[in-house]
This record gives sequence, C-alpha cells and structure tokens, in this order.
Amino acid sequence: MANTALAHVLAHALTAAAHGFRVIPLTRAKLPAVRSSHHHDPAPLPCRGECGRPGHGVHDASADPEAIRALFASAPWATGYGIACGRAPYHLIGLDLDLKGGLKDGLKGGRPGRPRETGGAADTDGGARKPDANRKDGTGSTGSTGSRDGRDGTGSTDGLAALARLAREHAFAIPLTVTVLTPSGGRHLWLCGPPGLAVPNSAGRLAPGIDIRGLGGYLVGPGSYGSHGSYRLAPGSPAWAPAPAPAALLRLLTPPRPAPHRSYRPGPPSPGPHPAALEGLVRFVRASREGRRNDRLFWAACRAYETGAGPELAPALIEAALDTGLAPREARATVASAARSAARHLQPPEAWA
Repeated sequence: MANTALAHVLAHALTAAAHGFRVIPLTRAKLPAVRSSHHHDPAPLPCRGECGRPGHGVHDASADPEAIRALFASAPWATGYGIACGRAPYHLIGLDLDLKGGLKDGLKGGRPGRPRETGGAADTDGGARKPDANRKDGTGSTGSTGSRDGRDGTGSTDGLAALARLAREHAFAIPLTVTVLTPSGGRHLWLCGPPGLAVPNSAGRLAPGIDIRGLGGYLVGPGSYGSHGSYRLAPGSPAWAPAPAPAALLRLLTPPRPAPHRSYRPGPPSPGPHPAALEGLVRFVRASREGRRNDRLFWAACRAYETGAGPELAPALIEAALDTGLAPREARATVASAARSAARHLQPPEAWA
C-alpha cells in the first residue's frame, strides 16, 4: 500500500480516536492487520494482550495517538481501521444492515443518509465477520423468521426494511445517527449503549439482513478501503455522534436469561457433604476468570455430583457461571457433561463397556 494511502487511513483513524473511539488497523479483507504475536508459539494460549505485545485483534484497540501510530507502523499494508464496540465512552452498538440481491441498486438510488419514517437505519460495519482474531466476534446463530423479516419473493435480503418492520412492531423510532455506507450497498448504523450492558455479537438473530456488533466486535470506520470499495459517511449523517439506542431495541438485542436467578440455600443437616463445602463450590465457580470459566464449572459440578449433591446444587452452579459471563447454553451443557462423567466414574469398571 502506498504511503500516501496509509497516511490517509491513519488520519481517519486518528480523527476517530480524537472523538473518543478506540481503533485498530484493518486489511482489505476487514480483518485485524497486525499479525498475531503468538503465531510462532507451538501451542498458543488464549491471550488478549496480557503479554504486552500487539497482535490481539480488537483487544489492541486504542484511542491513544501514539499507540495507534505504532499499530499502523507494524501493519503498513493496512487499508482501513476498525472501531471497537462496547467500550467506553460510547459503548458502541453496530447494526450491519445487509442488502443482497436485486434490491441493491434500488437502495443506491435512494436517500441513504436519511432514516425512514418508521425508523430508517444507519450503517454499522460488518467488519467483525472475521474468524475473530479477538475471538469475541461471536457471530451467533442465523435465525430466519420468514420472508416478512427482510426478504422479498425473489430471495433478496433488505436489512433496512427488516429494521423498519421491527421498529413498527416494537414501537420505537430509529434515530438519526452516524450512518456509514458500505461498498456492497448496505448501511451501518452506530448507536450508543448504556454502561454495564454487554450486547452480544450476532448474525441474523434479530432478523435476516441484520447483524449486530457488540462487545468484542468492531465496525469498519469511514474512510477505510476494502476489497470491494470504500466506506464513507452517508450524506447528512452526523460524523462522530452516535445516538442512544432506543430502549425497546436494547431489549431485543439483549435476550433475557432463560431461567430466573436462583441462589443456593443449604437445607437441614444431612449425612452428605457439609453445606459450607457446597457453598465453596459455588464461590469457586463465581470467581472464575475468562478462559477458565468452563473448566472450573466442570470441576465443581463433578465434585457436586460425586458427593450426591449434584441435582440440588446444579442450579446454583449454573447461576454462578452465568454471573461470570458464560453463555447459558454452554453452562447447562457443561454441568450435564459433569453429571455424565461423575456417573461413569461411580460405576464399576465392568459397567463402562
């Protein structure tokens, strides 16, 4: 990449940082441009920058000009920049509104910078579609809810129409906010989330044609170049002032837990394990750090089932795991696996066959 082009992208990234956004350099494929510092490790361990070196995807994101210049200097092939979502001060949420099929040209001829009456959208970057070097891209299940969600009879997908339909059904207005136009004819809508709310990344869960970029994801910033063209602010779009996400939309973006909070309360004394020991297992799970949550939950659940207290303690262990950020489905599967493992080891060897 020519130095003048790199300087152009770096200037845009520094402008974003000056407004409080944390940025990383990206390749033409919209992937983090700085090579992993662990690519030579024989068995790379999960690392999000604790090693002190760059090359950890969105976890490298910074608003410090010197740190940004250093990142771009280590990736002179960068053609764009990503803006980290879910981070202070904006706690950015991105809605990537895809446009696939015959509708693409129709959108280009419209008024891309203006929200529709029912809630016109603005653009978020689908850049987080990578095999996330940060591993937090978390593109979730692709849930289709039928043609009304944004597909027409020809199989085309219109994320803007799907978002407008959601706005009508859930009675919220899509605010005028930062809108980025993508090379494919889609839009990226930037919204602010409240502090303390971690919006998960997903692809198509909200509706076909709508991908969500939350904590651990990123948006391709305006002024970036990708393999298929440039990203640019829509005419009339605010430049660096994302609007707050409507409360009704936030509720859609953060599905409730499948089960209410339950706390373990030891019952009357029994010949089984001491209640304090069981409470210790719950505390052990709740103190888990990211990267060890699954292992610690499995170990604690195995101990509980081995003592015969597994069925009683399982809800409290799952609740503790959810409090650490482990996904509900993963927590339940881990406890179920521990129950099977404990049952197997409690059987005589001849029953294993």
